[in-house]
Amino acid sequence: MRHSSTRSLLTLAAIITALIAVDAPVRSQPATTQKSTIQQIVNPNVTPTQSPVEVKISRPQTNELPLNNKKASFVRMFEDIAVSPNFTPKVLELRGISGGGVATQKKSGRKSTETGECIGFIDQEPDHRITLTKPFRYLKLQVKSSGDTILLVRGPGGSWCSDDTSDRNPEISGDWLEGTYEVWVGSYEENASFPYLLQVTEVP
Repeated sequence: MRHSSTRSLLTLAAIITALIAVDAPVRSQPATTQKSTIQQIVNPNVTPTQSPVEVKISRPQTNELPLNNKKASFVRMFEDIAVSPNFTPKVLELRGISGGGVATQKKSGRKSTETGECIGFIDQEPDHRITLTKPFRYLKLQVKSSGDTILLVRGPGGSWCSDDTSDRNPEISGDWLEGTYEVWVGSYEENASFPYLLQVTEVP
């Protein structure tokens, strides 16, 4: 009984060892080699495929829409213009931000002018340059802003200042000589900034 049991165990061990020896070479082969070998056997014209080294993903560019699906708009600021009498539209509008750290009197060279006192603060460089290609019998520059702004115009004939002509906003009007005028829109207080609309019109 013991001999038959031992023989059965030896026989079983030999079978297991044979199975492991046969199966080992197959398991040691990479999966891609097995797949390529099978494809070549089934169809000799098929070449083994290789994995790509680098993959680049390209996505289509889409137009970005602003909030509420409205088209983006850009506001031009600190523009220069050249005009002649009887221009259209009747009211030209220039935009910018008022204020600065330079006392208005340093640029005007005077404490006051015929059009008003030179008070407040402006930038070092003018906010706009307005070129009149011909003389104007009447032209008005008027500032519209929610803040307390001042106006300095310097050009042919001298300098002109204005403050609080219309509410807390300045205005300069009259006859103008031909030439280029430097325009500053400042603020009553130093380094105070306010968005403004500078209207240029021949309408009184």
